[in-house]
Amino acid sequence: MKKPVKITLIVLGIILAGGIAYWEHNKKKIVRNAVENAVSNKTDSLYYIHYDSSSIDAASGSASFYNVTFQSDSLQQQLAQFDTASAASIYNIHVAEVSIRGANIPALLSNSKVEASSVKIIRPIIYIISSGTKKEKKLTRNDTLALYEKILGKLKSIKAGEISIEDGQLNFTHKIDTPYVSLSGININMKNVLIDSTKDYDNIVSYLIKDVDVSVKRTFIKNEQNNSVLTFTGLVYDARQKIIKLQNFQQKDNDSGKIIFDINNTYIKGLNTDSFILNSQLKAEELVSDGGLLTFYSKKATNTSNDEVEIDNNFFDEALLNKITLGNTKIMVYKKDKPKDPPFVLTNVKFSASEIQNLYSGTSIKNLISKSNWNLSADGFDFFTADKVYKLSLGAFDINKATGKMHIDHFSVIPQMSEAAYIKTLKEQHDLYNVVIKNIYLEDIDTKKLIADKMLIAGKASIQPTIKVSLDRTVAPFTGSKVGNYPHQLIQKVKFPIYVKTVVAHDAYISYTERNPDSKQQGTIFFSKANGTIDNVTNIPDYLAKNNMLVVKASALLMGKGKLQTKWNMPLDTKNGAFTITGSAGTFDPAVLNSVIEPLALASIKSGTIKSVQFSMNGNDAGAKGTSTLLYNNLKIEALKVDSNDLKKRGLISLVANAIIKDDNPKNGETRVGDIDLERDKTRSFFNLVWKGIMKAAKRTALGKNDDENKNAQ
Repeated sequence: MKKPVKITLIVLGIILAGGIAYWEHNKKKIVRNAVENAVSNKTDSLYYIHYDSSSIDAASGSASFYNVTFQSDSLQQQLAQFDTASAASIYNIHVAEVSIRGANIPALLSNSKVEASSVKIIRPIIYIISSGTKKEKKLTRNDTLALYEKILGKLKSIKAGEISIEDGQLNFTHKIDTPYVSLSGININMKNVLIDSTKDYDNIVSYLIKDVDVSVKRTFIKNEQNNSVLTFTGLVYDARQKIIKLQNFQQKDNDSGKIIFDINNTYIKGLNTDSFILNSQLKAEELVSDGGLLTFYSKKATNTSNDEVEIDNNFFDEALLNKITLGNTKIMVYKKDKPKDPPFVLTNVKFSASEIQNLYSGTSIKNLISKSNWNLSADGFDFFTADKVYKLSLGAFDINKATGKMHIDHFSVIPQMSEAAYIKTLKEQHDLYNVVIKNIYLEDIDTKKLIADKMLIAGKASIQPTIKVSLDRTVAPFTGSKVGNYPHQLIQKVKFPIYVKTVVAHDAYISYTERNPDSKQQGTIFFSKANGTIDNVTNIPDYLAKNNMLVVKASALLMGKGKLQTKWNMPLDTKNGAFTITGSAGTFDPAVLNSVIEPLALASIKSGTIKSVQFSMNGNDAGAKGTSTLLYNNLKIEALKVDSNDLKKRGLISLVANAIIKDDNPKNGETRVGDIDLERDKTRSFFNLVWKGIMKAAKRTALGKNDDENKNAQ
């Protein structure tokens, strides 16, 4: 080899060796200067980057940087001095470690591109500080790109087999305030990342849409518009599998201290990731949740006295879900105009729905589910009447829109004091009610009208009622008027529109108890094993126009013995309370009536047999007229008197009474018919009028009074 060539090679070797030695000795300083100068040049010298130490292996393309800081002291100084800054947003970043593997080190140093097999960012803490006016603003594409551009300047591309973030924090603040959005425990993994020099928004966020795993331990969001705080814990977002998992979701109203939502273990699958990331829209196939607590507010609906419940939805512009399943949940509904009043509470609520409509912010619940197929169940609820006399309870219920069926365990109206205590509160006579209706089933319900129009339309209802009514006549008489309170008139006064084609009552029990002011004792008449139907129960004008007649057909055991059949026809659009009642009873021992007759009529039936009873009456608000045919044999009675709170026989009066009473009907081949002709006592009830009319007709039959009157008339 010629000497010049050797010398040249030796010189090149020395230069190369020296370059390698210089690189090995100064590579950290070279990289530091390259990185710091690149950041300074690309951010108009506003930001600087600093790290405590690094580890670089150019041969393997590995580099690690420790305690990396990226910030702008000048912008923060402006904000501190002038309460504003020349930049709308200020970025402060601290990273415990940035680790790059399989990197193109020359390209990285020339600030032209990032190429690596993997990039790992460990414990980054990012503050994005808004230096402008403190007002709500929406995230734009420019905002999304700003941080990327600040750090990476004019890189032509980023290409990595994997980018991961471990245990990160992200905070958004207004000036020097505490963060109004804070995310902690952030873990992100993106595969096969390629972002070209155009830095197109859709290109960047496509990894959030198509190929990213995200988990966040805790998210805190303060909504300054309504002064509420939203927290998420255990959030998992998997773009590839199109799912979101959420351990807990809670929203708290700072003004009232109320928890608005507190929902556990929520799972969303079939997520439309494009809508979720690009448009803040929750569109998915299904949402399943264990449930927890939901709070709603009701307000008066426009142009009506009814309340309407609203959904407070401030965090998604739109939600569209094909199916929802909600587990055990407590629901609390407050009145918007009276937020301090105790809420209406439902417990153990379970809800599922499919084919759900769009849910827009502020939509009402009726619009949410009026067209979906849903099922709702709950434990029921209690409330008290304004005077605290009664507790009204609705038992556990289940309603299914798809089948149009509803089941309610029970409905009850229970006095909250004893009869003696209730009487002490009265200034005049009032009935005391004790009502329990069990096993309530409704079929063929128009659930759309129930939710959207607050109207109960059903084909059939089945009930098992127990109704007990008592009245104490020792209290001063009632001075008001009960005109207009017949059963069919009361239906028209119900504010809730209702139409039930047929109500079926089975195994019912009905009793009426009265205390006699003379005997100071109570008598009770009752009907057991009552079964029957009530047709055309309605107060809706359109249904009344088609059929105005309420028809009741029932059978029962009078005092548990006598078989009774009855039919009532009651025009629902009556102006004067018109009604027609017919009925019949079979053979029974009249002595079963002694528990009523003795304390109330001061008489006792000693013997006899009731063969049958037939009665018919027409009535209205003014009274009732009709006839009653009572057939009996060998009727003997005993007159009673009150003696030291006991009832004792009145011998002479009993003898006279039995002499006057006709002991048989028919007698001597002639059947006596008792007239019902009774003027209504307007201070007393409908049932008092009916029962009193029948009893007076029976008395006329027993005394033969109608026969005597007919003879006198002749």
